[in-house]
Amino acid sequence: MLMEECGVFGVFLKNRSNTIPYIVEGLISLQHRGQESAGIAYEKNNEIKVYKKMGMVADIFSNGIVKKINSHIAIGHVRYSTRGKSEIQNSQPFHVRFRNEHFAIAHNGQIENSEKLRNELEEKGTIFLTESDTELILHILIKNLSKNILEWTLKDIARTIFKYVSPSYSLLLLFKDRIIAIRDKYGYRPLYYYESENGYFISSEDSGFNFLNPDYKNIKEILPGEAIEFSAHGIKKYKIESNKKRFCFFEHIYFARPDSNIFGRNVHLMREELGKLCAMENPIDADIVVPVLDSGFSAAIGYSKESKIPIEMGLMRNRYVGRTFINPNQKDREIGVRRKLPPISPVIKGKRVILVDDSIVRGTTMKKIITMLKDAGAKEIHVRIASPKVVNTCHWGVDIPEKKELIAFGKKVKEIKEEIGANTLGYTSLEGIRKILKEDYNNYCFHCFMEVHDEL
Repeated sequence: MLMEECGVFGVFLKNRSNTIPYIVEGLISLQHRGQESAGIAYEKNNEIKVYKKMGMVADIFSNGIVKKINSHIAIGHVRYSTRGKSEIQNSQPFHVRFRNEHFAIAHNGQIENSEKLRNELEEKGTIFLTESDTELILHILIKNLSKNILEWTLKDIARTIFKYVSPSYSLLLLFKDRIIAIRDKYGYRPLYYYESENGYFISSEDSGFNFLNPDYKNIKEILPGEAIEFSAHGIKKYKIESNKKRFCFFEHIYFARPDSNIFGRNVHLMREELGKLCAMENPIDADIVVPVLDSGFSAAIGYSKESKIPIEMGLMRNRYVGRTFINPNQKDREIGVRRKLPPISPVIKGKRVILVDDSIVRGTTMKKIITMLKDAGAKEIHVRIASPKVVNTCHWGVDIPEKKELIAFGKKVKEIKEEIGANTLGYTSLEGIRKILKEDYNNYCFHCFMEVHDEL
């Protein structure tokens, strides 16, 4: 499973001590949402500065860098590109200087009407410096609000974004003396804040606050259609009507950390429930359950509990995998998978294996894993997927490719099974997920699992 998401983290400290170490810790907590680049925007000497680079958070923000940057207010971002190339100019936060005033933005999501907005703005002479749709929001605000950034109110900013920008977005906007957090009216992407004695912390996931040893009753969800301003004056809120929610179910399946609580549910427990559902809907006689680490681990626990078949670590997860130094043709790329998930032959040799993962998108990695397990001596391989078939593209911030690239598009389960080389293949059903979610089912977006989908 190769899909990832962006993450945002913000801090305002009331005592004006340095936020940067907190931002770095927060971004490390959100590293799973993006490993291409990371950056921090912060206030210094009455201006907004940005420090960002390609790579992982801990590599970018060494102790030396953290000591050089000092500010009581800052926002940070980790990126995985869903639109735009993996290049530094597309990395966030983005910073704008307009008439000697400054502000910056960090965005998790993808703007559905970005092409329309870009065309309209370019026709009026707007010049874009990046390929990212996040840049659109900067231009929309400057075009539609007062020419003096200092006069922009929370209500002005929120109403302008809600009016012109289509979901999905969970945003952080940094000004010299305040942070504004905004979540789109459907609530596709999660966003949380924590109020402590020292200040305010904002994060894409509530697990981003764990390093603070927080008082959990003070962690609050920023609601769909809500904008919140954090400053020395406290918290201000503005909210529009939000009758129709569309929480991205892939947050539960893959994106979020297992210790996060997303859309009112714990991620690990939800994945475990999906694994149990998969076992109920797709029983098979086998010797061991093997998770595809790390994405399939929680679901594999659920499958094992429900089926009473023991779970074993038949694949190891190598966390220190860099790029492959051999020419990247299709055969040689298999080395990358073998380095990342090497099989443990004595565990699987001669065994009937139930291989559990969160989803199959293109199917290329799953094929290679099955080949590896067979080469290592597995007697049978029964693939179980703790989600429905991914058969549709996503326009709201998920890197799901063209339909023709999806292995399940237009195919029956039997055809997919043969293509990946498994003995059997089973998915969970949307109807089963409906039973788990109950009345909350209608608050989720399942677009990527539906062959035919009504307009939202």
